[in-house]
Amino acid sequence: MNSMKCLLILGLLTVLLAGCEKDIDIDYHSTDPLYVVEAHLSQSATTVKVSTTQDMTDNKTDKGLEGATVYISSGDSLRHKLIRRANGLYYNSFGGEAGTTYNLSVEIDGHLFTASSTMQSRPQMNSFRFVWQKFMSERILFGDLKLQDIPGQTNYYFMHLYRNGVGYRWAVMTDKANPGAELQQLFSCMREGTSNDDALREGDRIHLIVRAIDRAAYDYLYSMQVMEGNGTNPITNFSGGCLGYFSAYYEITHDIIFHYADVEEED
Repeated sequence: MNSMKCLLILGLLTVLLAGCEKDIDIDYHSTDPLYVVEAHLSQSATTVKVSTTQDMTDNKTDKGLEGATVYISSGDSLRHKLIRRANGLYYNSFGGEAGTTYNLSVEIDGHLFTASSTMQSRPQMNSFRFVWQKFMSERILFGDLKLQDIPGQTNYYFMHLYRNGVGYRWAVMTDKANPGAELQQLFSCMREGTSNDDALREGDRIHLIVRAIDRAAYDYLYSMQVMEGNGTNPITNFSGGCLGYFSAYYEITHDIIFHYADVEEED
């Protein structure tokens, strides 16, 4: 029994550490160049990045495209045009409201791509802390986030930790297993004694973003987590044949300075 318990603990530790994600680095799998649209509508602004994939040996989406016509609208209301900025980025200060479905259209080089997304209610963070937890003979540092789930509906969340302005860890979560209750997300950060560039250091600036997202955005981000090993692309919510996704979300943020003296202990 002791041997079995050790194996279970070791397996859990392996999953936790394997789930550590840094910045969202989308590596689309495509032999021929395809258009990519990554669109975000928060309560305060709309931003859209239009780019293309490259060939199989260099298929990062860092090639921003100019010349796109981008509009955001809700129902029969007035369409808002996004203004081009540098490197394929388009922007409008138009912000969304919870419960409203928004429609996005992107036209470029004779192609039209459209998508819809419904803005969710404001997420509620109960607490965030760093904590040491012991696994067998090792101690692991976790970022421990607790959210109060929005009652009466199925909810999906995206969470992103930044360290000194650079993406550090991210995750998606749904409330299906525990609706209406307090939800927990653990970000495994490092083993005690880690000294590489990935280790947290005294005085690091930590910025946490929490977004309540809809099902389509969750499916995209979740599929992106698992796509690397199976050679497929994330699940897009666009029509018209492009890659990418459109997400309308309500976002909250939290900022702290990391100090080892503030890290809590947990058995």
